[in-house]
Amino acid sequence: MSKANAVPAMKPAGPKDRRGSGKLRRLVIVFFITLFLVLFFQSSISKISQIQVEGNELVSAEEIIAASGARTGDNFFTLGTSTVQTNVKKHPFIESVEAVKSFPGVMKLHVKEYRRVAFQLAEDGTKEVLLADGSALPVAGQAANVPLDMPILSGWAADNSLKARLCWALSQVPQQYLSDISEIRPDPTTAYEDRIKIYTRSRYEVLTTIEYLPGNIQYLGFLTNELKERGKDSGVITMLEQIRHAPFEGEAASGDKTAKSSPAKASSAPKATPTKGQASSPAKESSKPTPTPKTNGVPGNANG
Repeated sequence: MSKANAVPAMKPAGPKDRRGSGKLRRLVIVFFITLFLVLFFQSSISKISQIQVEGNELVSAEEIIAASGARTGDNFFTLGTSTVQTNVKKHPFIESVEAVKSFPGVMKLHVKEYRRVAFQLAEDGTKEVLLADGSALPVAGQAANVPLDMPILSGWAADNSLKARLCWALSQVPQQYLSDISEIRPDPTTAYEDRIKIYTRSRYEVLTTIEYLPGNIQYLGFLTNELKERGKDSGVITMLEQIRHAPFEGEAASGDKTAKSSPAKASSAPKATPTKGQASSPAKESSKPTPTPKTNGVPGNANG
């Protein structure tokens, strides 16, 4: 073979050529990753497709979603849960909220509403539900499905600051202790400006104060059961420093001279109860009775 027809030998790739091919591969990879991300973030899979609300009873899911600021179609990755939680907690009836995102496209809002503690009638006669912080919500829309299983507050002025205190006190009482209470009215005296009168479904009246309510209401079921066992189907139960029972007006004339039907000593005559708008004189109620010792976890002597 002649030298003219000889094929020149290929030179092996040097370091410079290998570096160039490596850069090209990296550029191709970056290009495809960028293309994938662009297509992904423009697709529906990266959007919020569903917003679920759990735990709401008084406030509708639509209202909570509107308060959250989140919308279907928002970017799933850029919408912060902390921002959503801050927005929802601004709602006056929401105590706390937890926002959780679940891929693909689902956001769940777990809300905790302020506890409902009572109902009241508004000036126009419509029913409103009262929450633990004293806020009132019309019984309409979502709230219309709430059972009327709480006490009704009657006779409370809109600007009465004691009503908010009462709502807070009721929120400290376990639900089972409120089941027998049908109505609560203000009944202030000179000695107890926060005294209230409670009407029960079992036909008893209870005189106590907002301050004493959370601590004393636990004995109400015990008292009413004992009174029924002794044949007293009605009466006035006073739950202040002492817990005592007196018959309704007119019952003493029936020949029943025993007024003691509670775990504490009762007076031999019905305790005078001021009428609405009339406060008791300091001579009658300003001297507060001495607390009686507890027996088996209940104030007073159940056997005396």
